Parts: sequence; structure tokens; C-alpha cells
Amino acid sequence: MVTVLAGTAGARLLRCLHQQLSWAALLGSLMRLPDPTPPPVKVAAVDDFAPRRSHRYGTLLVDVESRLPLDAWDSREGEPVTGWLRAHPQVSTVCRDGSAVHRGAITAASPAIVQVSDRFHLWQGLGRKVYEVVAAHRRCLPDPAAHTTAPRHLGGRTAARVRRNHTEVHRLLAQGMALRAIARHLDLDLDRNVIRRLARTDTWQQAAPVWPQRVGILTPYQGHLHRRWSEGEHNVAALFRELAARGFGGSEATVRLYVTRHRDALDTGLPPPAPARSAFEVSRLLMRRPDHLTEDQRVFVKDLLQRCPELHTVHQLIRAFATVFDTQHPARLDDWIRRTRICGIPQLRSFAAGLLDDLDAVTAAVTLPYSSGVAEGRITDLKMIKRQMAGRAGIRLLRKRVLLVAHSRRTPPQDITEDLWTINAHENLV
Repeated sequence: MVTVLAGTAGARLLRCLHQQLSWAALLGSLMRLPDPTPPPVKVAAVDDFAPRRSHRYGTLLVDVESRLPLDAWDSREGEPVTGWLRAHPQVSTVCRDGSAVHRGAITAASPAIVQVSDRFHLWQGLGRKVYEVVAAHRRCLPDPAAHTTAPRHLGGRTAARVRRNHTEVHRLLAQGMALRAIARHLDLDLDRNVIRRLARTDTWQQAAPVWPQRVGILTPYQGHLHRRWSEGEHNVAALFRELAARGFGGSEATVRLYVTRHRDALDTGLPPPAPARSAFEVSRLLMRRPDHLTEDQRVFVKDLLQRCPELHTVHQLIRAFATVFDTQHPARLDDWIRRTRICGIPQLRSFAAGLLDDLDAVTAAVTLPYSSGVAEGRITDLKMIKRQMAGRAGIRLLRKRVLLVAHSRRTPPQDITEDLWTINAHENLV
């Protein structure tokens, strides 16, 4: 009980069981418990966590094969990791992320230890670079207004404010006033970047914010609805039955309202409304497996790749990078790095340079089945235990509970028929 509930919660439960013990006494007995003895460790994983984000960080070490935590420190420096590895020379493999601190600590402990870069962090690093490429090629993204049957009209107080500010900024620019002076003259709580955007646009509509259209309940089925309408099926009840068979959860009135609003577009064969997609959403679509995309998403990606040759190259390299790990072929990794370095996209060249700098660990990630996923799972347990104590636990108490809770889950249940004390205690409670 003291392992699972610790101080205040354990004391409250004891009061319900007619026992009196303070939370301090419970914590004292918990800290006096010996650390559990882990099984022999050959493969370990190291990762950092944040007891208090942006203020304090720690390091957690986990046994990959048994999935049990081994130790924790209130620091993400390399010295504790180096000391622990030197005290356990039987460890032959360590999984880690791209941290240079962990890399140097493992090397300092023993250069013979095989370091394995985590595959999730490699894929995440590639995703960040893909986002940077997509953000740099925003001009290639299709304009929603050119692909929608329901164009959005700017109006309301936001549009009026943008129109007023745009007119005033251009009037002051015509008088020769600088941007900083304009910001002071207008006496508005506007960032200088907003003033710059107003100054660079010819019309106020170009500077007005445009929010993406909301994804409605009918959105995933609009492509099928438009296709069936163009094939001659104009019976709304029949169209509703077809959509319901495909999983549509709305009513026939929703389908009828959509047909009424978009009747002209349906009759002329225009495509369904296309919501505006951010650079983040587009990068996620490019990173996703093609067989996991919906029909509308596949059409969007195909049209986007035809618009932008650079994004087409990025998409090919993404799929080739995924194939490297699917086939577990190190030679394909070398070929992928060579292709990326000559692709002409600086963001991906930077990512390839990072892989070359840590090539041995990345190659081990391709060939070996180990990863840092088990450490990520244990950090989730650690955060849950930390929040049970309202975030006030120090690293010593947090470490003790993480070790004991994880090992208690592996301990077989005790047979109470052989423990007379347990029997008597149970009878007394009843």
C-alpha cells in the first residue's frame, strides 16, 4: 500500500481501515525499503524527463529486455550515466535519442558499447525538416478559394479593423514615414510584423486573416456525393442511403441541405469544398503512408506534388527513408543519405548531415530491434506517479516509487492461505 499510495493517500486509507499512521511515517517506511534487484542487464535505454518543465530535468535508465526501470537522477548531465555504465560492464547496448550529452556519456563509459538511435526520434526529426520545407513552399499550396463551391466572404469587425489599419498604414507610407514611426503614430497595440504585412499588401483582403473551413460531418463523403451526382443520381434519399452504408452518421436533412446550397456546383461538375490546409497538416499528409490516406487526401497530395517539384522530391525521399527501416537494409541508408545530399533542398541536406554525424547509431537502429520506446513508456508512469503527489515529490522519493511500483507489478501475488498474519488481519478488518 505504501508503495502505491505513498504518504497522504496512504494515511487516509489506513484511517478507513481503522489504523492510525501519519503520512510522514509512511514516507519514512517507504524510503527505508531496499531497492529491488533488477535482472542482469544487457540492453539499456536512457532518456530525460522534466520534473518541472523548463526548470528542472532528470534522466531515467530502463532495462529494454525486462522493461523495468533501473535508476533515475535529478540531472540530464552525462556523468551519472557514465558512472552507472562503468559500474555495470555487462551492458553491451544502449538505446538513446539524438542527445549529444547521452552520446558522449556512453562513449566515455566504454567505446565498445553499441549505441542505437531511436527510430521514432529519427522519424520525428525528418518530420520537422519536412515541415520547414513545406513552410518555405507555401506558394505551392492550392488556394482554397479556387477549389471551393462555397467561397468565404470577409466581413465583421475583424475585416473592418484590418481595412481601417491598411488604409492608414498606406497613407502614412505615402508621406514617407518609416514602419517603426507608423507603429508609434497609430498608437495601436500592433506588432511591427503586422504593420509590415499591412504595408506589403496591395489590398486589405490580402492582409486579412483567413481561417480554414470547419470539417463537418459530411466532409469525408463529399467526394462520393459529387461523383454520384455527376453520374446522374439526383435522388437525395438514395444518396443518403449510400452515404449511410459508407458510415455517414448524419441525417437525410443534412444531405438535402448540402445539395440545396451547392446545387449549382453539383450541376456544373465542380469539386466539393476544399478546406484550407496549414503547412503542419500538409507535412503530416506527406509523412503518412499512402495507404493510410483517405480518397480526398490522396487527391490533394497528388495535385500538390504535381504543382511543386521540390515537394515531389521530398515525398519520394520520405517514402525511401521509410523503406530503409521496413527492409532493415543498411546499404539503402547510405544510398538515401547520398541522394539527400545532392537533392538541392537545404533542410533535408541538414538532416542527412546529422545522420552522417551519428551514422553508427543510425545504422544500428536500422539493423537491431531495440528502441527507446520502453523508456518513453516508463517516463509516462513516472509522470503519473509525480502527479499523484501533486508534483511536490523530490527525485529521491520519485525514484523510489518508480522502481518499487514497476517491480511490484512483476511480483506474483502472495498466497494468503500460507500467511497467518494476513488471515488474522483480514478477519479483524471484517
